[in-house]
Amino acid sequence: MTKGRPIKIEWQETEEDLYKLFAAERDVKKRQKLQLLWLVKTGNSLRESCRVAAINERTGQRYLKWYREGGVSNVLNRQYGGDQGKQTGFLTKEQQEMLKAEANAGKIKTIWEGIEWVRDKYKVEYSYGGMRGVFKRMRLKKKVPRKQHIKSDAQAQDAWKKGGLLTD
Repeated sequence: MTKGRPIKIEWQETEEDLYKLFAAERDVKKRQKLQLLWLVKTGNSLRESCRVAAINERTGQRYLKWYREGGVSNVLNRQYGGDQGKQTGFLTKEQQEMLKAEANAGKIKTIWEGIEWVRDKYKVEYSYGGMRGVFKRMRLKKKVPRKQHIKSDAQAQDAWKKGGLLTD
């Protein structure tokens, strides 16, 4: 078993403080971060601490780096990946409301129609995937009728619903 280099960190909190923060935290991701810090502070190796906290060793290294840069608050407030809600959409709230109203009125039934309507009305270009995300966030459903068989007979179906087959 290899030992590796000793971890050198200027701790700002005591073991008890880190444990109290860990025990009080309800968010799972933040709890894992605090557990890792607490385990490393108690003298466990990074590898063992990561194993116990159920995180990847490289992730544990990243958390320790964040701690060195700004303490516990920096670790808890950081998020790996994503824009963290900072990116704004292409459409304003009013434009989104107009799109929703048009879709609810039945004028926009598909994602492609949504792309075309936004392009014509607001001069905003969306890809299919982008407009699909807009539909999902706004909880809009594609309003396309179900497929029916070519040989389906509406009259025979209605007769069946009323109590049986048509007989001659």
